[in-house]
Amino acid sequence: MLCLLAAGVFAASAPFAAAQTQTESANDLNARIRDLEKQLSELTAKQNAPAQVATAPQQGQRGAQAPAAPAAQGQRGAQAPAPAQAPAMNMSTGPAGGNAQNPEGLPPDSTDPQALLDRIKSLEQRIRDLESTTVYSEPETRTKKKEVYVDANGVETDAPAPGAKKVVTYERERVYRRQTINEKIEEALADAEEHNVKVGVNAGFAAQFSHRTMGEPIVPNHHAYALASADLFFTAGIAQHTVFFADVVGLSGPPPDLELGTLTLVNGYSARLVNQNELNLREAWVRTELFSNRLGVSVGRLDLTNYFDHNIAANDETSQFISDALVNNPTLGLAINGVGSALVYDPKGGFTFKVGFQQSNTDATSLNESIFTLGEIGYLTRLPGMGEGNYRFWYRTDNAGGAGYSIAYGTSIDQKLGARLTLFGRYGAADSERDHYRDHFYSGGFQAAQGLAFFPGDRWGVGYSQFDTQTLGKERLVEGYYNFSLTEKLALSFHVQHFWELREGAPTQGYLVPGVRLQASF
Repeated sequence: MLCLLAAGVFAASAPFAAAQTQTESANDLNARIRDLEKQLSELTAKQNAPAQVATAPQQGQRGAQAPAAPAAQGQRGAQAPAPAQAPAMNMSTGPAGGNAQNPEGLPPDSTDPQALLDRIKSLEQRIRDLESTTVYSEPETRTKKKEVYVDANGVETDAPAPGAKKVVTYERERVYRRQTINEKIEEALADAEEHNVKVGVNAGFAAQFSHRTMGEPIVPNHHAYALASADLFFTAGIAQHTVFFADVVGLSGPPPDLELGTLTLVNGYSARLVNQNELNLREAWVRTELFSNRLGVSVGRLDLTNYFDHNIAANDETSQFISDALVNNPTLGLAINGVGSALVYDPKGGFTFKVGFQQSNTDATSLNESIFTLGEIGYLTRLPGMGEGNYRFWYRTDNAGGAGYSIAYGTSIDQKLGARLTLFGRYGAADSERDHYRDHFYSGGFQAAQGLAFFPGDRWGVGYSQFDTQTLGKERLVEGYYNFSLTEKLALSFHVQHFWELREGAPTQGYLVPGVRLQASF
């Protein structure tokens, strides 16, 4: 009887003991979960919040514009954010996935051991991912803007005070933070890209043929010409907003300009080059940008036509008109490239202001005998019912002639009538070698693209120029071209030009010059 009673008591107490054991196990698992959540929160806070190491005032910067900040990890030029507070780790009782720390949505008093074990496994995996893919960054310097109040005695305070004046100063902070390995890799690649030397090639081949249409047979008729050109250029980022550029060019072959004797070049590839059939350093300069990238300064061996007398429809002998008179205004008078400087100020409001000077005579012993200066004002506008239009006005002086300064002035205009058609025009006037007289130049035409051609990437144009000089005679030119875009980096063009050369006391000479041009850029 006693045995039966004991057995009954044991059987009745067994479920209670099992329940108590399960509750204790659930409590242990929940304690483990809380420890893991705390560890996960600390890791996340360290990854996202920089910690301040040291702070020092930026010398000589009070009241001035902030200098460009060193590159921060993914926050170039930004102020250092304040350390973030660790988020609360209470488990949500809302729907599953509503809490980043409790994506399963388990209730805080859950006693299901399997569910709690799954929760622990998920937290441990997240901690392993954070520890294996994040690293501490090296301490880095950031520039922080700060407003202070300075009284008459030079005492600084953070809050306004009677008689104190508010000024802007800057502080440097040494900070670090945790970041992912991917961020470090991307930062290293971006730094290598910025400071790497890049090489590019722009190669062209132009074959042309001349046919005399009128005048005396002073030049051979039905002659063929060919000119091969290769530009090898280098660019390198040497500092923030600062680049180095160099262009080495080589030309080979006889162009038609050696025989036809036109006032302007038939083939613009040979413009401003001293020697052919050898390598020439066309340009080598350093450019930097200041005042929030509004002022660009270039110093070195320059071609000022890269900065002045621009025109989006007639400014590139490699892809548009090949006649030099339809690439740049001849009254600019720029015959060679030389050492100099160019400043371009763009306040981002439509107007641009440019000033430049360069050496203009390689035989001169000083710049006093060979200074060429240019100034230009440009305005970008959008007329009602039309596209963008650029209106530029320039003025230049040149003392390379040895008889004081000669002056010239002119304008270059391009106006889009829509996405497919652009009109252009130029005018220039320059002091002539004949006293109290000026040479005059006029040009105009159009460029068609994007639907007005055979294929989407093609474009074509027609242009006319008129150059009237007081001592060398007059020239009339008409040119048409069609540019086939074969690939992204390869183009084939067909050209036809007709020149009329009018010389005082001599019959008019006429030349029809068809040609083909193959251009590759990579």
